[in-house]
Amino acid sequence: MKRHTLFPLAVLSACILAACNPPPASNAASGTAAAASSSASSSSASAPAGLESDTKQISYVLGSQFGRQLLEVKDNGGELDIKVLLEAVQDRFDGKEPKIKDEQVPEIMQKFVKNMEEATAKKAEENLEKGEKFLSENKDKAGVKTTESGLQYKIIKEGTGDSPVMGDGVMVEYTGKLIDGTEFDSTKQHGGEPFPVPLAKDNGLIAGWNEALQLMKEGGEYTIYIPAKLAYGKDSPTPKIPANSVLVFDMKIVKVEKGAAKAGAGSKAKDSKPAKADDKPAKGEDKAAAKEADQPAKESKEEAVKEDGDKKK
Repeated sequence: MKRHTLFPLAVLSACILAACNPPPASNAASGTAAAASSSASSSSASAPAGLESDTKQISYVLGSQFGRQLLEVKDNGGELDIKVLLEAVQDRFDGKEPKIKDEQVPEIMQKFVKNMEEATAKKAEENLEKGEKFLSENKDKAGVKTTESGLQYKIIKEGTGDSPVMGDGVMVEYTGKLIDGTEFDSTKQHGGEPFPVPLAKDNGLIAGWNEALQLMKEGGEYTIYIPAKLAYGKDSPTPKIPANSVLVFDMKIVKVEKGAAKAGAGSKAKDSKPAKADDKPAKGEDKAAAKEADQPAKESKEEAVKEDGDKKK
């Protein structure tokens, strides 16, 4: 995919930036001077054996970041010989003349990127075929229902509360898996708290989620089977989800908050592609929005008339 074509040129910069800009601490108290002092004093004491010095620690950190980037290349179809790669790093570090001349690099890089993109495209096509076969077989299983869009779902436990509609907020517990059972995300991975979802246009959710949640009721538990076209398609946001993957979610609506999305409650789903579904706004929503948008214009016009009258006086 195109987002990987700049990797060979930017990987080391990304490694250094990642190392120098770690994620912010979740605990606000960690920003105090006392916490900073405690962190500094415990740094060497908590270092793994063999990494006691600052030089060894930063060397390991940069190497680890580099390795993470290389893993992303591997996950996206790039073939690398780690032994040769480390040899090249050592040669450069020692100031040796590189075995491959600079003028040869562009052609080699272009070929590598092309091969990686072809491998990614082939894998995406294979995933699409596997997904279609899975859904074709799954639709005939006991309890599985299919909507007009192709979304499949199975009711594990029917809810007794309200059904959410566009404009509502929903608190959801979920586990996301691939069709082979590999788990790629869940609320448990993020502390176990229910995930807030605003049912609204451009809420950052994949289309399959918007549709599935409106089928459910508060307290309900469903297993949702989302075709690639209603999920991320070819544009997966993470190597954990291969391109054109069918996604399987075990979902539970913990709470429905009527009108919460209109009020701005909830938050966008992380690493998600905006829904493509053409969801209609709740009745009266367009008129209310138009009235609100027109208000500043009316006020501005009234102020202009008043100002003109004052000048004439």
